[in-house]
Amino acid sequence: MLYDKTLQKHIRCKSGDVAPYVLIPGDPGRARRIAERFDKFEKISENREYVVYTGFKNGVRLSVCSTGIGGPSAAIAIEELARLGAHTFLRVGSAGGRRTDIPVGSVVIVNAAVRGDGTSHEYLPAIYPAVANIEVTMALMQAADEHLKDEKYFIGASYTRDAYYMQNQELNELLLNTDVVVSEMECATAFIVGSKRRLRVGAIVGTDSNIFVKNQLTLEEKDKLFSRAENKAIDIAISALIRLVKRNKPQI
Repeated sequence: MLYDKTLQKHIRCKSGDVAPYVLIPGDPGRARRIAERFDKFEKISENREYVVYTGFKNGVRLSVCSTGIGGPSAAIAIEELARLGAHTFLRVGSAGGRRTDIPVGSVVIVNAAVRGDGTSHEYLPAIYPAVANIEVTMALMQAADEHLKDEKYFIGASYTRDAYYMQNQELNELLLNTDVVVSEMECATAFIVGSKRRLRVGAIVGTDSNIFVKNQLTLEEKDKLFSRAENKAIDIAISALIRLVKRNKPQI
């Protein structure tokens, strides 16, 4: 058997396996839930945290690749997917609300990120901003307006950080009165890799917690509210990518 030189080390995909437009959730379970929204799909590969599906929705070919938790594994996924021809990425994730007016279970479009991660600094210096691609962000906003109608959603920056169980209280308070609306662990990395490699990257998340809410919910309550937000975010993300495919004018 001849070895396919296009086979990627970590995602275990080869040329032709993935579409140019890819949804990149962290959670492998969410990757499956996204793929199940397609009209038809097949599982392409599974290795470590990376599970890849490719299928069709409304006649449009799309792929899904889970990235695991954090920037290093997300960067690997984007790099290897890009080597196979992917150029537009949409993170569909979870995040903690970082403003008192953002309840658990909210849908948030992330348009930029505070670079509290480590991986993005291996790509570009701290002076370079982590910003989502404007075309992807606009497609998300249009899709959110269509799917949510009069229901409220939020747009703003994320504080991306590496140490989930560590809290920098001084920085948390400083960011409270800014455009930062959520905190999570991948957006800054994804945006910076996109900038460095000239890829289109955007993000939408559902909130599963909020450290600034006075009356904290139980984990069960949080999970129930997040599940609803996740479903909405998935629908919006798929719709946004289909919009971008139909425009077929990537400006990168």
